[in-house]
Amino acid sequence: MYENAVSSVQVNGHLSGPIPIRDSVRQGCPMSKLFFPLCLNPLLRILEQKLPGIQIGQRNHKTVVVACADVTHFVTGPVDILIIREAIQCYERASGACLNIRESKALGVDAWDNTTEVLDNPYYDEVQILGFSTASTVEKSATTSCTKLTARTREQAGGGYSKELCLSQRICYVHSHLLAKIWHTVQVFVAPWSVYDSQHRR
Repeated sequence: MYENAVSSVQVNGHLSGPIPIRDSVRQGCPMSKLFFPLCLNPLLRILEQKLPGIQIGQRNHKTVVVACADVTHFVTGPVDILIIREAIQCYERASGACLNIRESKALGVDAWDNTTEVLDNPYYDEVQILGFSTASTVEKSATTSCTKLTARTREQAGGGYSKELCLSQRICYVHSHLLAKIWHTVQVFVAPWSVYDSQHRR
């Protein structure tokens, strides 16, 4: 697909000479979103085969890893860390990819010992997983995510209602911009009443 492909760099109106593209894909290439999961799949399969995973909800199977643009590993003990380290090192050697520690975070859940080192990752009180604020307990996660959601919804609602919209346009705005985000969040976290009660008192 990229046979004999070249790129140039433009700086202050001056164009550089041709730079041959020998690997990877062009930035912004529409094919990259298809290539990324294909390239990442071997690592995910190895982890799913070797890690025990955790039980989430009433599902029969356990969840080992969640991947979108980022990859989230569920670690149940120190042995899992060694398995992940070996899998990542093997994947790096095979693919040429490299784990970016600066973009990696660790979150200790429940009784996890935060002194246990996880791939040199610093521990955080809260991390973002697929757009949701995740903390050490479900209650904290729900409170944080829903508090941020209600604040954003109020701000967006104020911005939308300041525009000159007829009734049908306002209804459409509420359904497509406000309620859609709320329904998405409450499918994951049941919002504590304290979130709505505090917003009401304001």
